Amino acid sequence: MKNIIPATDWFFVHRDDEDALARPTVWHLAAWGVNDTGDIVGLVSPAGKSSNGVPSLAIVPPVEGKYLHRDQLTDIEREQALKR
Repeated sequence: MKNIIPATDWFFVHRDDEDALARPTVWHLAAWGVNDTGDIVGLVSPAGKSSNGVPSLAIVPPVEGKYLHRDQLTDIEREQALKR
C-alpha cells in the first residue's frame, strides 16, 4: 500500500449469492488504502493473526459488495456489524 488513512464509521457490506435470504456480511473498515495502481480499497482486520503472529490489515474480501457509511446501514446491517 502506498498510503493508509483511517476509515472512521465506514463499512463493507456483501451478501452471499448462494442464499438471497441470508443476512448480509458486514465488515467494519479500519482504514482506506491506496495500492500501487492508485486504486482506493477498504482495509479490514481479519479474524486471527498473520503468519508472523501479529494482527494485520487485509483488503476487503474479493466479492461483490458496497462501501457504506454508518448512517447508510440498515437496521439489519447494523446488527450484523456488531457480530464482527
